[in-house]
Formats: sequence, structure tokens, C-alpha cells
Amino acid sequence: MEQINKKILRFFSSLADETRLKILISLTKKSKTVNEIHSAVPIVTLSAISHQLKQLSNLDIVISEKKGRKKIFTLSDSFCWCILNDAFNHFNGKTECKECCKIRNRRKND
Repeated sequence: MEQINKKILRFFSSLADETRLKILISLTKKSKTVNEIHSAVPIVTLSAISHQLKQLSNLDIVISEKKGRKKIFTLSDSFCWCILNDAFNHFNGKTECKECCKIRNRRKND
């Protein structure tokens, strides 16, 4: 079996944390400051949001840009964010992957 790339593991591990996932979801709509992210994810403290953003930034999952005194966070271009959208669609029953359908059909025919 092919060795799993550590970046892949870190990416999916970051999605496994509810706070980080909510942060990423909030950033899919537009780039935001820490305060704007905190407004979208008010369950945790501002300090916790900053801590999670630092972790996501260290993994190159989010990037930031300084604009005056503000730091604006956005999703990194290093990842295909369709995977996040596809996961939500899958679990909400809104889409069916054509490749998965092919696999299921092959199993039925075997």
C-alpha cells in the first residue's frame, strides 16, 4: 500500500476538530479578521480562535495578510476546498459520487 503523506494526515486531523472546522467553514465565504471569525464561531474564546488559527496557519491550511493593524485570514490556495464542500453535500444527502456509484454497481454485479 502506498505510504500516506503526512500532509494529508495533518489536513484531515485539522478537519476533525469542531472549532477548526467551523473556522474553515466561516472562511469559505470570505476572508476574515480574528474578530469576524469569533463572531461566526462565538462558542469559544477569542484566544482559542487565535490559537486554532495559529495551528491552521502552521499547517499552511490558512494564510494571513497584514492590513494596517488587522490580520486578515483566508483559506490557503494549497488545498482543493471542494473536498470540504463535497463532504457536506455527501452527509446532507445532496450528491452522489459517480465513482462510488460505479464501485457499488460492480459489487452488485459480482
